[in-house]
Amino acid sequence: MESVNRDIENNMNAELRAHEDSFIQNPENKIEDFENKANFQDCEQIIDEETIRQFIDDIPHISFQQIEQMKEIGERGIAALTSVIDKMEGFELLEEEQEFNFWIKYVETPEKYQIGIMKYTYTLNTSIDSYLEFMKDLQLQKQMDNSIDAFEKHFEEMNLQINYLRYKKIMFMDPRDFLYIKYYDRKGDDCIEISKSINVDNFKPQELNVKQCTRAVLLLSGNIIKKIDDNKIMITTYSECNMKLKLKPVMTKQASKNEIKKIVKRYRDHFNQ
Repeated sequence: MESVNRDIENNMNAELRAHEDSFIQNPENKIEDFENKANFQDCEQIIDEETIRQFIDDIPHISFQQIEQMKEIGERGIAALTSVIDKMEGFELLEEEQEFNFWIKYVETPEKYQIGIMKYTYTLNTSIDSYLEFMKDLQLQKQMDNSIDAFEKHFEEMNLQINYLRYKKIMFMDPRDFLYIKYYDRKGDDCIEISKSINVDNFKPQELNVKQCTRAVLLLSGNIIKKIDDNKIMITTYSECNMKLKLKPVMTKQASKNEIKKIVKRYRDHFNQ
C-alpha cells in the first residue's frame, strides 16, 4: 500500500507545478483579504461569477505577434485571480500551520477528468525582486525538479512571458506539456502574477519530444505576493489545472498536498542557503 501511495504521489508531481504563493487562513477557513488588493483593481474588471468562469474556462487562440491581446489576457487574469482567491466554498482544508496552509477541491468535466483546484499559502525568506528573478530562471526550475523534461521561454517583454513546459512520463501518466502566458503586475511592495494556457497555431518547442505528449490545460494559476519585511514575503497561490487525468480525488488529494510541501521546501532551502 505504501508503494501504491508513493506511485500516486509521483504521478501527481506534474499536476502540481503550475504555481505557488500564500495567504493566511482565518478561523472560518477563509483567506484574509490582501491588504493592497485595490491596487490591482485598476485593470479591466470582471464583474460577475459567470463572466469570471467563462474567462477561466476559455483557452485563447492567439499568435506570438498579438502582444496587446496577450497583455489583455494577463490583465483579465489578474482581475479573475483577485476575484476567486478568497472564495472558499467547497474547499477542504488539508493542512493548517503557522506558515503553510493548504486547501483543495475537485471539479469533474463531462469527459470525467478530475480538475484539482488548489489554494495554499506559505512564506519565504527573500525579497519580491529575488523571488521574481528566481522564477524567471527556467533552467534552475528544471534543475530543481527532475520530472521536468523541457522548460523553454519563447517570448519575453517587460512583464509578459510565453513559456513551454513539458513533463516526462511518470508511472502511468504519459508525458504532459503546457504552452502558457505568464504575466505579472508590480505595485509598490506587493506583486501579483498569473499563468494561463494559450493555443498557438503550428507551435513547435525548441527541444522536440520524440514521444507522444498530451497537451494539459492551465486554466488559471496565480500568486499574490506580499512583502512582510525586507527579507520575508508571504505568497498565496491559486491553481486550477486540467491534467486530463481520471484518478479519483481520494487517491490524489493528500499526494497533491505532499508534493506542494516538497516544492515549498525546495524553495525555502534555496533561499536559506
